[in-house]
Amino acid sequence: MRTFVLIPAVALCLGFTGTAAAQRPGLIVLNKSEATASILDLADGRTVATMPVGDGPHEVAVSPDGRWAMAANYGGTTPGHSLTLLDLRTRKVVRTIELGEFQRPHGMAWLPDGKRVVVTSELAQAVIVVAAETGTIEKTIRTNVGGTHLLVLAPDGSRVWTSNINSGTNSLIDLERGVVVKTVANGKGPEAIDLSPDGKELWTADRPLNRLTVLDAHTLDSLAAWPTGLFPNRLHFTPDGKWVLQSNAQSGTVSVYDAKARTLAGTIAFAYDETIAKSTMLNQFGRSATPLGILIAPDGKRAWVALAAHDRLAEVDIASRRVLRMLTAGREPDGMAYLPNVSP
Repeated sequence: MRTFVLIPAVALCLGFTGTAAAQRPGLIVLNKSEATASILDLADGRTVATMPVGDGPHEVAVSPDGRWAMAANYGGTTPGHSLTLLDLRTRKVVRTIELGEFQRPHGMAWLPDGKRVVVTSELAQAVIVVAAETGTIEKTIRTNVGGTHLLVLAPDGSRVWTSNINSGTNSLIDLERGVVVKTVANGKGPEAIDLSPDGKELWTADRPLNRLTVLDAHTLDSLAAWPTGLFPNRLHFTPDGKWVLQSNAQSGTVSVYDAKARTLAGTIAFAYDETIAKSTMLNQFGRSATPLGILIAPDGKRAWVALAAHDRLAEVDIASRRVLRMLTAGREPDGMAYLPNVSP
């Protein structure tokens, strides 16, 4: 069993599924330079809570019942090696789960049971399954390829697809059997990754090549490919499978694709504002607002884009591809997750 830090005043009961009287949707946002997680109320855009997490947090996932959030502490110069479990009702840290050899945790998703998370470890070249309540690593699956970075989970929790940025590959893993089914070469450094809602296609974007590739989700055969903007970082399908949004960190844009036609439907540009740009970590992108993380609302009408250089989130209307408003986040926001209710 891995060691963890427990806050005694907070009782963890992963089976609890209480419902608040009034639903107020919000967001949880990871702020990489602050090592914090912010909760934003979408009704007025204000930050209602800020909680500490580990160094260099990149990805966050919310449990199926909306009660818990888990942050992956990727680290900075020194590789991170922990996860932080947050209670979204009390807005407190429940525990820090130490991962030992499984350094640089990054991609993450909750399994359907709401009790375990699947996490990538870049340096260990592995995907692990971690029990949230005990901090136990229940399963380890070695990909044996460099830079196992992001993942996407099948809705039933049976399979995982990964992007392996240091080896130029993508992998398909049978999570139930604990084996890698297939790994295929796909460019130089695929990172962004998502599964189509019908489960048939895997879309992934390559950072060094500035290229998006569509793979058959079952065979990993290449079906199509085309150029993107500079430094494609994240991509996500809308819930109906109609659109794909993909961020270009260096170009300062988000590309919107017609998923069925596999064509570019439009581009959302975010102007660089030197009066508010504060980033010191992202100078490689020059004068760019640096769009990184993308989150799409459950109804598929809006999306939020983390503008890391501006410490802002852009709320976007997907149909019109217009920016509706800017929300203030912490320093260098990136990973986000939707919260059905931010009321205590």
